[in-house]
Amino acid sequence: MIRKSRPHASVKLAIGPIELDVASREHMIESILDKALTASSTHHVATANAQFYVLAESDSVFRDCLNRAEFVCADGFSMGLATQVLHGKKVDRLAGVDLVEEICKRGAKSGLRIFFFGGRSGSAAALAEMMTQRYPGLHIAGVSCPPMGFEKSELSLSAVLSQIRGAKPHVILVALGAPKQELFIDQYLRNLGVPVAIGVGGSFEILTGVTRRAPEFIQRAGCEWLYRLGQEPRRLWRRYVLGNPEFLWLVSKYWFLLRRRESSRAGNAQPMPAKQNNSSHAQPTGWD
Repeated sequence: MIRKSRPHASVKLAIGPIELDVASREHMIESILDKALTASSTHHVATANAQFYVLAESDSVFRDCLNRAEFVCADGFSMGLATQVLHGKKVDRLAGVDLVEEICKRGAKSGLRIFFFGGRSGSAAALAEMMTQRYPGLHIAGVSCPPMGFEKSELSLSAVLSQIRGAKPHVILVALGAPKQELFIDQYLRNLGVPVAIGVGGSFEILTGVTRRAPEFIQRAGCEWLYRLGQEPRRLWRRYVLGNPEFLWLVSKYWFLLRRRESSRAGNAQPMPAKQNNSSHAQPTGWD
């Protein structure tokens, strides 16, 4: 039986330099799975966090790449904060690590072919094995963890793309870190027609236990970044110690610009003229 694709009808909300999907978590997952099984062109899924926000503000190439992405999920407390501050709206969180687990879990029931790409040495293969044991029926289309800088070599890049093309996955999970993974998807994977390509950052390492994820109460408190910083201070200090204040500054800037725009519109609005019903010789109102 041929399955017809359902349109992705999610509404995107502008929160400064990026636009964020505000559909429910369940709707997002089901829409992504639907595209994986039915789409004839690539659907890019970006899992946006504060780092994405800061990068998109200063890097127009990255910003344009995110604007072309078919799905932009809220990965982290920061995106929820931005939507709440700028628009007074709550948004469901869908972190990359959770999306990987859900795609594998639900995909095992529908014969989904998944390609694990990137991550630290050995992490993609370890995760692929873990997911097949956890979810029998899951099809591993391929695993690849190319060396750093592979995209700068025409020979290495060509070999990687040939492997992916030959594997014909429904979904490719790209763990190269931002902004590299998003640019790789946009520039190269779209040409291969992989139905769904998801940038998942450090999800491979978290799921395999190489790095630990913060407990649930720390996530809810919005302090997961602090937990990660404590594990890898040398690698992450710049992203969080410098990046987080910049994120807060940018949200504040866009809040001010939004309020000023609203105030300007209110000031320019012309009041409706009062009706003159007490005279048969009412004067013209000027609305001509």
